[in-house]
Amino acid sequence: MKNLIWTVMVLLSVFSCGEALQKPAHILDEDKMAELIADFAINEQTFAIGGNINSENATRYILKKYNIKAELFTESYQYYMTKPDTMQDIFDQAEDIIKAKDPGAEAYINKKLKESGNLPSQVRQ
Repeated sequence: MKNLIWTVMVLLSVFSCGEALQKPAHILDEDKMAELIADFAINEQTFAIGGNINSENATRYILKKYNIKAELFTESYQYYMTKPDTMQDIFDQAEDIIKAKDPGAEAYINKKLKESGNLPSQVRQ
């Protein structure tokens, strides 16, 4: 009986070491995710400034621009969010893309970083 309990405990601990979320069969690579997130951030800022922009249409436009279905982006985003270090790298790369597209954005980003303190990029606004 002890051996049976011991065996069950060992099997449970082995199987519990799997990933929290299975990697989807088709997933966007980190570079593509960074490009999308950068475009979404630019779109969000445009919406915040302009106010009269239809954000849903803008989101569709961005996904169409990259020829990506919303489900694929969502699955990829959910997967990468279970990998905090990888997601941080993606956000950092997206920040670099934004700075490259608009050199004036660097001052704004640095200002926001100072205001938000040491918050991870996932929760900064």
